Amino acid sequence: MNLVRYLGWRIVQGIFVVLGAVVVSFLITNLAGNPSDVIGGGLLTPAQRAQIGHQLGYDRPVLVRLGDYVTGVLHGDFGSSWRTGQSALGLVLKALPNTLILIACAMTLALLLAVPIALYSVLRRETRVDRSARATMMLVAALPDFWIALLLVLLLSVNLGALPSIGFDSPRSLIMPALAIGLPLIPTSVRLLRAALLDVVSQDFITTLRAKGLGEGTIVTRYALKHAAGPFVTLLAMQVGWLLGGTIIVEVIFAWPGMGSLLQDAVTNHDIAVIQAAVVIVATGYVLLNLAGDVLIALMDPRIRVGAR
Repeated sequence: MNLVRYLGWRIVQGIFVVLGAVVVSFLITNLAGNPSDVIGGGLLTPAQRAQIGHQLGYDRPVLVRLGDYVTGVLHGDFGSSWRTGQSALGLVLKALPNTLILIACAMTLALLLAVPIALYSVLRRETRVDRSARATMMLVAALPDFWIALLLVLLLSVNLGALPSIGFDSPRSLIMPALAIGLPLIPTSVRLLRAALLDVVSQDFITTLRAKGLGEGTIVTRYALKHAAGPFVTLLAMQVGWLLGGTIIVEVIFAWPGMGSLLQDAVTNHDIAVIQAAVVIVATGYVLLNLAGDVLIALMDPRIRVGAR
């Protein structure tokens, strides 16, 4: 029952976060004023601007428009794009799977490299190998994703011609954007998992396992890793949530048809309905991912099920 109450409270918190994102996205996008100048390219007469503003509802008080917007969102209506006339929510949901595919590939790459590096660093802690691994991770952490993306395009596409640099024509198109997004995730993952493992291997039950004659490799991989997984799962959920809206530059560089490219195009063209829908969907995804992480940690760690409030 404690776990149920804990998850119930987390769901309530998530609902308030999403509602906050709805209100804040509306207020911020409306600070830019009437979008009729962008729609008309700055060539409209005052009468034409007023007519477009009336069609878009900008002649009504902000609070009235906010109330209508929140009501529409609760019914799944985010309005329509002024550029295409299509549903703003439909455009976001159409772009979302492409971003999720890219995130999944990037996270898979990061996990395949981060977990073995962290395990090996713990098994060889305070040796030259460990110090070299940590120094390398610090170097990789200093490299921004857009710089990695441009370097990959220059090396693998321009110079070698091995991979396509733009679009989504084949699975090969995933390699460079996944590398550009996944590589910067590795240092943070390695640092957190290494720190969690070092904390676990210093506990009394690990000393007992050593006294029973178990090898260090067995202890770290079979016992310590399981107990250190909680903070690591939380980090992964946060990273995926951040990546939902944090892949903009990489997607633009590779012309990837995902959320990032959609947001960049919407901001450039002042397509307010699409911006608002994207912000709310990203906030909702972030909340759901964190909730899923909490549930997974609670299932993995009995102490949380007992002590949850």
